[in-house]
Amino acid sequence: MGDRIYVGIVGLGLAATAHIRGYQSHPAAMVLAVCDTDGQRAADFAERYGVERVYASFSDLLADGDVQVIDIATPTFLHAKMTSQAAQAGKHVHCEKPFCRSVAEGMEAVRAVKSAGVKLLVGETYVFLTSHMKARALIEDGAIGRPLQIRQRHGAWRRRADHELHLGAAARAWRLDGAQSGGGRYPWLFDHAVHFFATAEYFMEDASIDEVYAVVAAGSGIGRRAGASHDPYKTEELDIPIITWRYADAERQGVWMRADPLNGMYDNMHGLSTTVVGETGMIEVLGEGGHNLLWEGRQQHLILHREGRETVCFRFDEEADRVWNSDISYYGQGHVSQVHHLIDAILDDRTPRYGGEDGVRAVRTTLATILSAEEGRPVRVAEVNEGFAAYAEN
Repeated sequence: MGDRIYVGIVGLGLAATAHIRGYQSHPAAMVLAVCDTDGQRAADFAERYGVERVYASFSDLLADGDVQVIDIATPTFLHAKMTSQAAQAGKHVHCEKPFCRSVAEGMEAVRAVKSAGVKLLVGETYVFLTSHMKARALIEDGAIGRPLQIRQRHGAWRRRADHELHLGAAARAWRLDGAQSGGGRYPWLFDHAVHFFATAEYFMEDASIDEVYAVVAAGSGIGRRAGASHDPYKTEELDIPIITWRYADAERQGVWMRADPLNGMYDNMHGLSTTVVGETGMIEVLGEGGHNLLWEGRQQHLILHREGRETVCFRFDEEADRVWNSDISYYGQGHVSQVHHLIDAILDDRTPRYGGEDGVRAVRTTLATILSAEEGRPVRVAEVNEGFAAYAEN
């Protein structure tokens, strides 16, 4: 088969369309096979992207001896189990987030990966965004002194008018199921908060979040419930518009605030934007879906403010986002960079930047947030035991 790394993708939804562009743009990678329980969807996807082999069974994909990497882009409830199965079959793994639904589920997969000696990258695209990587580099270079506070602002994600989703609503209904999504009564939060917490730790130079507090909105039955146009989040939900946290170093803290159509609030800032406050400066940076970060009337991607020095602005010349009407290429360069990182880690025999234990920690912090909302109190992340899940077992 030559010197290329051969990949099989399982689960052919929105994430798969982003991942495949990463593999197809890497000179050492090739998507050899795709797999989906919907055989017609798999055949159509293979034809669209020129993929040679098509499977309707995950076990058949794992049995393909030419496939070296399994890219798991299935619903959340399958992530940890499929990761374990792929590792046991001797395959490297790229698994979408959230990595698991409980700490126990995730750590079982981590142990399988370690036992097999394969690579695992959890698809935390927020740490592979060009804007976020530049912010991290500035922080590491001491541009703002020691980072002490994170302020995240989440507004509406606005879909491009020319984006066409190839899946119907029924194929995305699992996102509202408490067990399949892993989020119980909080499916949106569980699906997305792992992003926000991963970013909060990334900008704090990998300092771990120690305690979270969820502020729950009262009077949520206002009937204005519609999320991003390609997502199914349109039913009334329990809303958590504000989350605060502190790190193990109590001098450091953070806050996330949400105002979007799904919770009936308005913010002129689109998508995610983050402010990192340091001892001698501050960084403002756009994330997924981000727009309207302004300096002197001009749109920016990242702004660096420093005490006693001129403000410096950054824009990054890369392709437009394929889904969002945004200044930041999330469904584009972010996923491409993430996939390239995994392929390079395999070629160079390096540990990927964001692995299984990182994915488990983000889930554990999200579960602590849900527990805080349910019990109305601050919750230490360490309180979340391995078996705790946001959904009730049937």
